[in-house]
Amino acid sequence: MLSLLVAAEADGERLDAVLRGAVFPDGTKLSRQKARDLCAAGAVAIDGVRGQAAERVRTGQIVTWTPELVELTLQLRLAVVFADAAVVVLHKPPGLAVHKGPLVDRSVADALARALPGSGLAQRIDREASGLLLIGRDAASLRALGIAMEAGAIEREYLAIAHGVLDQHHRTIDLPLRITDEPRGDQPKTLVDPNGQRSVSHVTVVDRRKDCTLVRVRLETGRTHQIRAHLKAIGHPLLGDPRYGDPAANATARATFGVQRTMLHGTRLAFPSPLTGDPVTVDAMHEPDFARMFPSLASRG
Repeated sequence: MLSLLVAAEADGERLDAVLRGAVFPDGTKLSRQKARDLCAAGAVAIDGVRGQAAERVRTGQIVTWTPELVELTLQLRLAVVFADAAVVVLHKPPGLAVHKGPLVDRSVADALARALPGSGLAQRIDREASGLLLIGRDAASLRALGIAMEAGAIEREYLAIAHGVLDQHHRTIDLPLRITDEPRGDQPKTLVDPNGQRSVSHVTVVDRRKDCTLVRVRLETGRTHQIRAHLKAIGHPLLGDPRYGDPAANATARATFGVQRTMLHGTRLAFPSPLTGDPVTVDAMHEPDFARMFPSLASRG
């Protein structure tokens, strides 16, 4: 990863303009069009927060990008944050579907079929969620990742913004969940049920506001909508969540901070390499809507 310190003479310039002309390790420079396309793919961060091409930078900010992942990012038109011969990790923006469907114009699956034929998803996240997605490049890698997932060897951590103030710094939510076939998008699909599957989420408070809490959630199990259902069950549903959230709180967050989606972000993946078995840990950029509500995220990179 390369870091560019915004100099005083670049204060107020667009992000893509600052990035244009950046030098690759081999001495070549990033063209104006590639700088623009790289920003459009969401692969450039300002102080650790995913930046937009037209965003204006300020003196002292740090712009980061990864030269060796530029070409794959441009092929997929999605930010690649890690890649080797077996695995690719993407940073999915909110609103992009993971799988194809009759009402889906664009999906991660479409991008993979076009640019990486033979690859496949080793996990998934909700359409309105953002963050890291683990991809196996071929059948053997996908099989290895599937075995690791079944064995609990793939760790997934999320940032979430919950309605209300969580008093406890850390708590474990151990509540069985049952997945239904509820078709309506404004009704819960996953319910707490004594006869459901064992489901465990470990929740740690990162920061608090007077009306909401930024939490980090580590999944011990991976049920459909697990975080959303668990946080609702303890009285702190995710902001912006149309299925499980509080309508009044969602409306306030939309009016105050422009919250337009479920505030859930896949921030860290740790998995054994299918090639060597060695541990690999990947961290995501932060999302702009998270940083608007919790500006402290920008200083943490």
